Amino acid sequence: MAIRIGIDVGATKTKIIMITKKGEVVARTKIPTASDRVPEPIVERSAAAVEDLIRAHGLRPSRVEAMAVGICGFLNPRTGIIDLSPNLHWHKVPFKKLMEKRLGRTVYMANDVNAAAWGEFTYGAGRGSKDLVAIFIGSGIGGGIVINGKLVEGGTGSAGEVGHMTFRVNGLKCDCGQKGCFEAYGGGMPMERRMRRAVKRGMSPRVLKMARGEINRINTRVIRKAAEAGDSLAGRIWREAEESLGTLCSNLTSLLNPDRLVIGGGVLAGNPGLLRVIRDTVRSRAITISARHVEVVKSELGDDAVAMGAAALVDLYRRS
Repeated sequence: MAIRIGIDVGATKTKIIMITKKGEVVARTKIPTASDRVPEPIVERSAAAVEDLIRAHGLRPSRVEAMAVGICGFLNPRTGIIDLSPNLHWHKVPFKKLMEKRLGRTVYMANDVNAAAWGEFTYGAGRGSKDLVAIFIGSGIGGGIVINGKLVEGGTGSAGEVGHMTFRVNGLKCDCGQKGCFEAYGGGMPMERRMRRAVKRGMSPRVLKMARGEINRINTRVIRKAAEAGDSLAGRIWREAEESLGTLCSNLTSLLNPDRLVIGGGVLAGNPGLLRVIRDTVRSRAITISARHVEVVKSELGDDAVAMGAAALVDLYRRS
């Protein structure tokens, strides 16, 4: 049986999964990313972890049919050059070339959220659909789009950056450098930063108490619970998050008329009620025919989505 290996390089951890072409997981492992702002340590540790996994399962290298990487950042999947990865602090990094040199074989590459969307489309909550939009709400907001069974990547591979569309003109500053992005209001990290800054200034003592007196423990779940308990600032932050996410998903439903809208990410996992809010907003605000048609569902693959999607994308890139 031929095996594929998918590698998910994130800001804090790198996950490696062995799967069959049908998506059956053979093995998985996880290592810290710890980039030190340069790519070489990640290349070496990832390659070594892949080799260890192959050896641990007694596989001949020839049984590994293909290897692919999903990585956070703006990149061209054809060249494998990462133009910018804010989370890894990289600019113009030829990651594909570095990995291929270290492993001595072809390595395919994709943006992590595009890979996750393709993973859900192929093996997860998007199975059976033709047109899918996937939104992942974690530290930021990422998206992936599949139209008529094809992944939409755009001219430079950066299509699907839905979190950096404008929610409010001249609004809050976003990490991308623009103002008013959906991510600045609905991303986990921006929400937490806003709340923590306020608490440091002596505001919202209830929030600090709910975080057991530790500012770094303030996360989106604490913010949401404080909002439900009546804290005015937490309430405003949480309402703006719900509004931004509901508006984003409604707009995408009206624009793209997908069969399925797949929602995932750590913020949703910690606040499952968000799915109902998004679903209700889509029903009430997207154009009626699209709102009636779309299924708004939770992602199924969880932390495996990027690595499994990267491995599945091999077929797409081989044909191009």
